[in-house]
Amino acid sequence: MKPASLIIGRLTNLFQRHGEVEPNALIRALEREVVKQKTKDNRVPNSYTIYLREEDCYRLSAARLIKSLYEAVERKVIRENSFMDGILSVKIKKMTQADGDIVIVSGYVEDAEPEEDTINLENDVLSHTLIKDANSTDDDETIVADKTQIVRTMRTAAPRKVEYNLAVITDLTTAEIVVGERQIYLGRKDTNDFVLEDESVSRIHAYVAYERHRHVIYDAGSLNGTLVNKKPISRHELRDGDKILIGNTTLTYKVL
Repeated sequence: MKPASLIIGRLTNLFQRHGEVEPNALIRALEREVVKQKTKDNRVPNSYTIYLREEDCYRLSAARLIKSLYEAVERKVIRENSFMDGILSVKIKKMTQADGDIVIVSGYVEDAEPEEDTINLENDVLSHTLIKDANSTDDDETIVADKTQIVRTMRTAAPRKVEYNLAVITDLTTAEIVVGERQIYLGRKDTNDFVLEDESVSRIHAYVAYERHRHVIYDAGSLNGTLVNKKPISRHELRDGDKILIGNTTLTYKVL
């Protein structure tokens, strides 16, 4: 796998040297990198490697934060009205030498391998579990755990697929649906993802797909059509704050 091109962005002196890098600051730095590398044709890189000092690398390499970083990039792409080709990759690695508190290397990678898309319970649990050899003669009081037994127990549950929450479609009252990478359907039929109890809405009225890391709404051949910002559409790339009129129901698309 070879990068089609590589862009290196160095963010230095953002924080006091030797101070701890906080998660929110890391997210903001990544968002700035997305904006910085945006091209004239509104394209942004799909590969981001964040280099941190050793102590910050170990402290911040949690699955939950990686998920937040992934979502931050995806949401920034939408807010910037940009596009991204290929699979998004966000990784945290340890610096080989001191070169500021954060160094971000971003690039365009073709045919990238999919990122791990499940929460690995085995690694998360065992990394915090002290495993001691049962034959050890160490007299210290230590919790002894049988790794094989632990893993066998954990595998009784299937791995959970990571769901990325990027935006919501809401009627601004009580009804809303969180939109990620999965295609969703809107209409009067009760098997839709977002059910609209409106007689002027078709059974399957519209659907939202995920293309080039953007949400795109399509009219599904409805009787009364779909409007976005008062204009009829057959296809429309959604932007933060767009107003969607389906039948007599107005929905709002909001980036989280």
